[in-house]
Amino acid sequence: MTLYDAVRRAARGGPGRCAVEETGGGSATYAGLLDLADRMAGGLAARGVRAGDCVAFGLRGGIPYVALVLGVAKLGARYVPLLAGFGDREVAEALRRTRPVLLVADRAVAAPGLPAVSPELLAEPGPAAAAPGGEGGADRAPQAGVFRILWSSGSTGFPKGIAWRQDAFVAERRRWLADTGIRDTDVFCRHPLDVAHATDLHVFAALLAGGRVVLADPAAPPAVLLRQIASHRATAMSALPRHYEELAAAAAPGTALPLMRRALCGGAYVGAGTVRRVRSALGAVLHEVYGSTEFGLALGDIDGRGLVPVAGVGARIEALAGSPGTGELVLRSDCTSEGYPDDAAAGRRTWRGGEFWTGDVATRTHDGGFRILGRLSEALATPAGPLLAPVLDEEITATGAVAEAVALPRRTDGLGSEVVVAVRPEGGGAEAVAAARTVLLRHGLRGSVACVDAVPRTEVGKVDKPLLRARWGLR
Repeated sequence: MTLYDAVRRAARGGPGRCAVEETGGGSATYAGLLDLADRMAGGLAARGVRAGDCVAFGLRGGIPYVALVLGVAKLGARYVPLLAGFGDREVAEALRRTRPVLLVADRAVAAPGLPAVSPELLAEPGPAAAAPGGEGGADRAPQAGVFRILWSSGSTGFPKGIAWRQDAFVAERRRWLADTGIRDTDVFCRHPLDVAHATDLHVFAALLAGGRVVLADPAAPPAVLLRQIASHRATAMSALPRHYEELAAAAAPGTALPLMRRALCGGAYVGAGTVRRVRSALGAVLHEVYGSTEFGLALGDIDGRGLVPVAGVGARIEALAGSPGTGELVLRSDCTSEGYPDDAAAGRRTWRGGEFWTGDVATRTHDGGFRILGRLSEALATPAGPLLAPVLDEEITATGAVAEAVALPRRTDGLGSEVVVAVRPEGGGAEAVAAARTVLLRHGLRGSVACVDAVPRTEVGKVDKPLLRARWGLR
């Protein structure tokens, strides 16, 4: 079954229900969203897009973006987002790797020679595009074809393209829904739509459940986002730890989100301090989830059992030397991405014998679950054993003198004891530096501490560690 068919099936129980709402005021019912998807599919077909062809997106977040994904899925074509953060060189490289036949854009994109169209013009009434093989054909070819090419973080060079087939994506999203318990509920989306988190964890989680997704402006101030979460009566959302920290910091005394049933928190490390602060400020219980663009959702702490594998996912730890019970997390599933079609060497390192080697370090908990400690490349050697940089960051901020800390191991190809720490002071810079150095000494680590006015972040809100490493000449 294609994604288009799966959403159409979810809409049968109430085509007049709201499917997508924008905090800026726009909205679309399920019937309206599917009609727009049909018109966009017709516009794509009229411009020569066929099953297997690639369409490039240069779009802001909104209803047209969601409808266009469904239109591409209906045709059995594929799409690749050109990230808002891509410069002209990155755009050229992305186009070279993916070879799209059409660009759909509502902003300026440097793509000379590539036919382009706006989403408004694409959706103008015209001949409807039939789905290959006829609607509802359970065994038709498009469901098994690649339809999404997403990008990795790019921390080791140009981002790697990650390919997903429709059948695997729909199966993985349904498995995710069954595990998290999201039904016909409101899902608040604060991520940009051109990154994996938005379409995976927000948009199609809501639509496949027959619910309503609320699209926010990810650049809106935390206080504005907090008011929107409350006013839209959102009952579920997914965000990074830093996003929740910002919401908690923006909350006025007495603020509460009583309807927030599923406050899902992703990222490679979720500290206990974040969980406490969010519960105190917002009255919301964070449910940690773990996954990746390459694999999909793998682990979730939904019902208080700890971070455990979702149904159909196998997980084990490849122990670090001298640290039994702690090591690289290795996963297995029957519905994942196709890996990196443009980087065979990276694929061989990451996918081995049917298993996905995550590059993240985990340990087993007393209740049989897992705790994610951070990236394998961020492990530090201490007399007490490996220490992950995010754990060190949390210890430094817990001193009270540091508002934010980012530890950068000098070595990323093996355990070392030298580190550079960037700190954003809570008050005076001297106190922040002294507090960080005290924590380093306690763990037997060597390194330097530098104050920063602000910690740089990627478009999705993660710390831009490659930029910080380049700033201090770290390889």
